[in-house]
Amino acid sequence: MHGRRRRWAVAAVAVVLGAAGCSAGGDGGGDGGGDVRKAGGAAAGAGTAGRVPRVLRDGLLTALRLPVGFTLNTSGTESTTTRAPVHPDGPAPEPLASVPCDDIGVSAFVTRHAPPLEDVAVGLERYPADDDAEDLGWFGQESLDRYPPGRAAQVLAELRAAALRCAGPVETGGEGDRMERTITAEPLDGGPLGDGLLLRVADRSDRLGLTWVDRTAVLPGGGDVLLIVQEVVSEQESPDLLRAVDAAAAAYRSAAAG
Repeated sequence: MHGRRRRWAVAAVAVVLGAAGCSAGGDGGGDGGGDVRKAGGAAAGAGTAGRVPRVLRDGLLTALRLPVGFTLNTSGTESTTTRAPVHPDGPAPEPLASVPCDDIGVSAFVTRHAPPLEDVAVGLERYPADDDAEDLGWFGQESLDRYPPGRAAQVLAELRAAALRCAGPVETGGEGDRMERTITAEPLDGGPLGDGLLLRVADRSDRLGLTWVDRTAVLPGGGDVLLIVQEVVSEQESPDLLRAVDAAAAAYRSAAAG
């Protein structure tokens, strides 16, 4: 197995086992929409009221609506949530407003620190192209979180405040490898869904001279639903994240209108 493909496969398996899977698989064939982009200074969290799917799961991406080259990811456990809500017997998580900076960007951190009433998710992946040695592929997760009335807008505001509080750069890591973490939050134009956030967490290793980037896109879905697409940590920023967000927003709007 080629080295880059091995690294991609290991990352994919780790996320599936530790955070998310999905309920169905298949090759992608949709064009994914095309109206989600970085907002030009629009205020984050200014979502518009809208209809929501009758069954929340119907708003997730399906094989027919994936961008070209994407597939849905399946795991042996057939998990269909982010697995983020805390077990009833476990300790309560830190609220998102005071989330530890080290927790920002970890798998399903929004759902974990701002528990919703309902949480559905699906894994997404794109295999590396065989004829492109620089292509590392892409792996991530889409989730839909439904909150009590008024809470979704608060979660967006708390997320933006947490990103500003933890902007850094701050030094992390242990002996022998100084790590520098930087967190940024940019407005993300969700078109008819309203404006959300694009969160970027970058960790740079002095010893290796490498930077790993984790990005999370959060959009208001109307009706107190948040649409979240989170990518696995990567050594390069790929346009695949926004392609996935585009497709997810289009699929959600279609399900809500149906």
